[in-house]
Amino acid sequence: YLPVAFVFANTNEGVILEGILSNTEELSMLFGYSRSYFMVDIEPIEGAVNFIESILPEKPRDEIYTILGRSRQGKTERARILYQHLESTPEQFCHARGIPGLVMIVFSLPSHGLVFKVIRDSFGFSKETNAKEVKEKYSLVFNHDRAGRLIDTQEFRNTEFPLSRFEPTLLEELVEKAAKTVKISGDKVIIEHLYTERKVVPLDIYLKENPREKSLSAMMDYGQAIKDLALTNIFPGDLLLKNFGVSTKGRVIFYDYDELCLVTDCIFRDVPDSDNIEDEIRADNWFHVNKDDVFPETFRKFIPMDTEMRAIFEQKHGAIFEPDFWRKMKNLHLSGELPDVPPRYRFQKKKGQPIGFKS
Repeated sequence: YLPVAFVFANTNEGVILEGILSNTEELSMLFGYSRSYFMVDIEPIEGAVNFIESILPEKPRDEIYTILGRSRQGKTERARILYQHLESTPEQFCHARGIPGLVMIVFSLPSHGLVFKVIRDSFGFSKETNAKEVKEKYSLVFNHDRAGRLIDTQEFRNTEFPLSRFEPTLLEELVEKAAKTVKISGDKVIIEHLYTERKVVPLDIYLKENPREKSLSAMMDYGQAIKDLALTNIFPGDLLLKNFGVSTKGRVIFYDYDELCLVTDCIFRDVPDSDNIEDEIRADNWFHVNKDDVFPETFRKFIPMDTEMRAIFEQKHGAIFEPDFWRKMKNLHLSGELPDVPPRYRFQKKKGQPIGFKS
């Protein structure tokens, strides 16, 4: 088979052919875990799943079910694949790579493609949220346009794991810090509520482990990811690099949702001017800040880059540090417009403008 997909957009000027995907790598992104479900009305669905699996043999079968709108069947397949993998390896669950979160305990199997996230009983001192609100954020993402930038999350309840398959330090933390959710019963660990996500490399780790060219490319895509999310009315809340990951295709994706919110719920403010130089060097804000206030000019503090990389980033994505950019995005959504996140396929990079023809 030669996989080919045509990407169309219906505009006022006519139908636009935005992209042509002609290899498995590009098509895999179309059926990826950061895309919204297609909700395909096909019965039985197995024929479509088998066909997509035949042209994308590396794509997990559970992911195909899910992207076609069959999330329940996808979850069943995901659990089956996990338990089969457990039988094939003596590995133990361990802490996932990256800086430990204040809201979630995250663990994985080294050779498996999933991470597992369990909500802590209590959060770090800087987190002004609770378990109910965190679940609402994950539910929002499940039902929202992910535009290729939000990782799909599957929710599981009352899931059993073999007790012997947990590293002692991980098991100790789960039992002590997530006691409301994690129980030990005989030779089983029962987790009453957890999320599963596809494994990606945290962006901060990716930058340390890869050469300059790849790091620069990832940082440029990081800036584009923030813009793409804004187009879908999503503000990440926390722009720290550790909250973004890089997929196997090199795409930057956001995966930490505990501070995520709608752009339309935020108030984007300019940092007030001060006549006192001491105000500029204080650790805390010297001016009043309400819960929904956001100061884009301060984002620079959370994005570490050397001088050369920062200059390139500012030239391409400096708008994300400007309150006016975010206010325009907010007004766009409040006006009822539905801005499109344009596809970014190799086709456009090679050929320039999309091919257009009248409907």
